Amino acid sequence: MKRLYDIAVIGAGIGGLTAGAILAKKGYSVAVFEAGRVPGGYCTTFRRQGFTFDSCLDAVSGWGEDGWLRRIFKKLDIEKNVEMVRLDPLRVDNFAGDRVNVPGTIPELINLLYGIAPGEKDGILNLLDTMEEIYRAAMSTPAEVLYAFPGMRGIIGRYRGKSYKELLDEFITSPKVRAVMCDRCAFLGLPPSKVSALAMTIMFMTYSSGGGYRIKGGACNLADALVRALSENGGELHLNAPVSDIMFEDGKARGVAVAGGKIRARAVIAAADAGAMRRMSGMDSIGNKPSISFYMVYLGLKGAPEIPDSMGCYPGYDIESTFSDVARDIAGPSASLEIINYSRLSTVMAPAGHTSVMLMSKAEYSYPRAWDECRDYEAGKVLSLAERAIPGITDSVVFRETATPVTLEKYTGNLRGAAFGWEQNVDNERVSSRARPQGLFFAGHWTYPGGGIESVAASGLAAAESAAAAISKEAFN
Repeated sequence: MKRLYDIAVIGAGIGGLTAGAILAKKGYSVAVFEAGRVPGGYCTTFRRQGFTFDSCLDAVSGWGEDGWLRRIFKKLDIEKNVEMVRLDPLRVDNFAGDRVNVPGTIPELINLLYGIAPGEKDGILNLLDTMEEIYRAAMSTPAEVLYAFPGMRGIIGRYRGKSYKELLDEFITSPKVRAVMCDRCAFLGLPPSKVSALAMTIMFMTYSSGGGYRIKGGACNLADALVRALSENGGELHLNAPVSDIMFEDGKARGVAVAGGKIRARAVIAAADAGAMRRMSGMDSIGNKPSISFYMVYLGLKGAPEIPDSMGCYPGYDIESTFSDVARDIAGPSASLEIINYSRLSTVMAPAGHTSVMLMSKAEYSYPRAWDECRDYEAGKVLSLAERAIPGITDSVVFRETATPVTLEKYTGNLRGAAFGWEQNVDNERVSSRARPQGLFFAGHWTYPGGGIESVAASGLAAAESAAAAISKEAFN
C-alpha cells in the first residue's frame, strides 16, 4: 500500500467501486478501502449446501440503452464482463389470488391497464404521459438539483415535494390499476402516501421502459466486474481495511486514517454508512431518517416449482396498508411479500433438480422481540404467506436460512440495516454536496439520487466526476 494517492475512496459498495473504477480509468491513482472481507455492499452473493443466493437483491434497472448502469459499464468498457437476463414478465403481482403479469415495456403496460379499467383509458394515458415527462426531465437534471434546489420550474417543479399518491390521485380511481402502479413501492421502502413522486416515478419508469434484469450467476458478478475495472486500470482495493477517520488540512479533506497508518490523498470520496460519514466529516446535518430494512428467508427447494422470477404477493389491492405493521408483525394480515426465484434464469444458482428462492419482507430494525430470538419463528410465518401464493412450497424445502435487519447492519455497516439509505420521502433529504468540506465527496445510497443499484452507481459516477474536476481545478490554480 502506498502512502499517497490522488483519491481515497471509503467503502467498496457499488457506489464506491463505481467511483474508484471511473477515476482509475481516467488515469488517477485510486485506493478503495473496505471494512468488510468482500466488496459489493448489498450486491453480494453467498453459497450454502450447494444453493446460491443474492444477499438481498431482486432485480436491477438501468441496463436499457439509456440506463445509468449500462452507460457506466460502457464507459468502463466492461459491459461484456457481466451477463444480464431480462425479466419477462417484469413482475408477477398476486393480489389475494388475482395474478397479474406486469410487462416490461410501456406499450404493453398501457394495454394491460386498459384491459383492467377500460373506463379510465384517458386517465391511464395521461398518467403515463406525465410520468414519462417527469422521467425524461429527471434524466437530464443533476440528481441533487432535482431534489434539493428550490425554484425548479416545469414538470419537476410541479411534482417536487409531492407524494406518489398525490400524483396518482390526479388521474386514476381504479383500485387495481393503482395497485399495479404501486407494486414496486417496496423497492423504495415507503407507501404511496409517503414516497417521493419524483423518486417513485423515476424508478417505475426505468424498469417499465428499460426493463428489469437479473445478474446471471449472482449479484457478486456485477461487483466483481467493477473490481476488475478498478484493478486493470491501476486502482487498488483494500479489504478488511476500515477507515477510522478522514484527515483534514486547512479545512480540506486530505486523506484517511486506516489501521496501517495515515493515507494521504488529494480528495476523498465517502461511500460508507451515514453514521460513519457524519462522525468522520463532522457534518451533523447529514440526512434524515434511515429507510426501512428487510427480513429474508433463503430457501433451497427440491424440484422446480412453478415460481415466477419476481413475484409480489399482496392481501388485496391496498398497497398502502401493507406498510402499516412492519414494525410489529412482518407477516400479519396486511403484510406483503416478495418471492424471488433465482434458478429459472440462472441454473448455476442451485444443484440439478433443485431451486434457489428468497422470500423478502419489509421490516423495521426495532421489533417487539429481538431479531435473534424470533428470526426462526418469523421464518415460519413468512413461509406460510408464501404458501398462499405458491401452494406446496413448504413441502419442497430442503434448506432454510434467514437474515434480519441486524444481519444487514452487521455485514454491510449500514445504519439500522437501512435498505435504501435515508428515506426517499417527499423531501428526499440526503447528503448535500453544498455542505461538505472542500475535497470531500459522497457516493452510495445515503446521497443522491438514492437507493437501488442503478442509483448508487450513478452517485459513484457523479462523485468521480466532481472529484476529478476539483483536482484539475486545484492543479490549474
